[in-house]
Amino acid sequence: MKIPTRQFSKKPLASAVMCSILGLSPAAFAATVDSVNEDNLSVPPVEGKTLVYTDTEGTASFGWIDPVNDFGNVGLGIAVYNEPFTAQNTYDFAGCIMAQPDRQLQAAPNNLNCQAPPDSGKRFKLKTTETNAPIDLVLDVSADDSDKLYRVIGKFSNLTDGTNSVDGDLNAFRFETGFGVGNAFTPSSADDGLSFGFADATTKLTIGDLGKSPGGLFGGSKVEGLPFFSTTVSAFVESVATSLDQDTTETDGAMPAPYANLFGDWRTLSAVPTGWFIDHDGNPANDSILLAWDNGTADTVEESGWQTFKKVFSPIVLVDTNGDDTPDTLADRWDPNSINFDPALAVDVLPLVDTLGEEDPDNNVPDAISLEQSTAAALYDGTFNVLIDGKAVTIDLFDQWVNKPVTVIDSTNSSLYATWFPDEGEDGLYQLASDSSWITLDEMNSLINNNADLERVAGYVQGPVEDLANVNINTTISVADTSSWPTCTSDGVDTNCTFTLRVTGLNDVVDVPEIPITPVEEEPTDPEVTASSSGGGTIFGCSAGAPGSPFDPVLPGMVLMALGGLWARKRLSNT
Repeated sequence: MKIPTRQFSKKPLASAVMCSILGLSPAAFAATVDSVNEDNLSVPPVEGKTLVYTDTEGTASFGWIDPVNDFGNVGLGIAVYNEPFTAQNTYDFAGCIMAQPDRQLQAAPNNLNCQAPPDSGKRFKLKTTETNAPIDLVLDVSADDSDKLYRVIGKFSNLTDGTNSVDGDLNAFRFETGFGVGNAFTPSSADDGLSFGFADATTKLTIGDLGKSPGGLFGGSKVEGLPFFSTTVSAFVESVATSLDQDTTETDGAMPAPYANLFGDWRTLSAVPTGWFIDHDGNPANDSILLAWDNGTADTVEESGWQTFKKVFSPIVLVDTNGDDTPDTLADRWDPNSINFDPALAVDVLPLVDTLGEEDPDNNVPDAISLEQSTAAALYDGTFNVLIDGKAVTIDLFDQWVNKPVTVIDSTNSSLYATWFPDEGEDGLYQLASDSSWITLDEMNSLINNNADLERVAGYVQGPVEDLANVNINTTISVADTSSWPTCTSDGVDTNCTFTLRVTGLNDVVDVPEIPITPVEEEPTDPEVTASSSGGGTIFGCSAGAPGSPFDPVLPGMVLMALGGLWARKRLSNT
């Protein structure tokens, strides 16, 4: 695959070692992570993607970041926020690395970036396009005098090639800390001031599972509500081999059972099952509700290959509705098919979620719901209700879904105005009934906003169950003494550095791809520049930069100052 040429000025990552020039190097014993380094990113995005390149020349890419946040704003798709906060009433963080939710104006003291509420778009969205291929995220750092701990909050998606030897499947992922990118990447070493955070001497610190499938599918969560496939969290576990490694964190290669029992290994997006969804408000811009999925044998809507899970609300389990740790209300008050259904209570499913996997990992309280697998045709008989936004929504007879797409009608005479086709164009299109022409979702929204007679009508849509390709990832990074880092430069006052968080999606049966070699461009030779002052040489035994790096113009002045100081001291000693 041809990689688009990066669209930004070529500015190399800092590659000079921090050194002492005749005793004048400033002291630096810790660090602050300032920002995401853009040197190996496509800025602006290329075809809607912040590509992460294997070098600073834009030679190749093994993945990208979604640059559009949940508010529709375009940026890098990832940002650093230095907002101190305490997690789990124990761990003090200096800030976080996350998506860019554009809450800067509401930052400290409210800290609404790192501690933004659920469903606020906190996770940066990183996509891997090649199995076993590293994606290098580089962070800018300034040296100072205080150790700091940062939380990393992201989502890692499998977009690898579905035609490879394993059909694009992954089964693990790896985090590494180090310096540089691509072939120039150097792993961090023990006690060099860069590491993953530890809760204690034997336990790596993560706030939440190291990695897990989204809660709206497995385990439930406060963000995504009740689960569809399993009440048990589909959580990845770190390998014993890296559990004590300061600089490498790798999952154990075993897919979590709730996911594996249904789908095997971690599916690439092009190979996730097709699902039937209900677009309950008739607005394709909002998330639709998953009703059933194709287990691989469904050729028509009548086939038993279309599977679903019925939520069974317990008539005997009490849940806590007011947060006083005292169960007080029976779970069947949320059951849209029960005579005890209470819409006023059912609008908030968090009391039920609190009894399930993610919110009750030690299973201290009985589950408020259970799941029973069924064929879609058997469950959806035209009378069965599904709980959606506190309402009991009656689902049409299963074999009628194909005839009831999402539409827009003219409410003055109930005539069809337009029909939604999710597979048309890149993101779906509406077809107008009047002349069969096509318009985009944004255009339709504009028409509806300016015409009170146009009305959205709920309907059923087919599409990939995209979240089966996604894993929520959590880790922490500790930055401390930078004095041995190979990526620091100093002007004699301030020291600036970079480090790399390398993320890799894994499958051991697939060969590790070669990282393309950066093309070498010959630099024009200036005959007046001597070898001793080039970026590849040394000055008085102190490394001025990696081979080929630009010479720091500050260094000659620093050297002359140092020599002047030595001459003055010599004169004084001889007087």
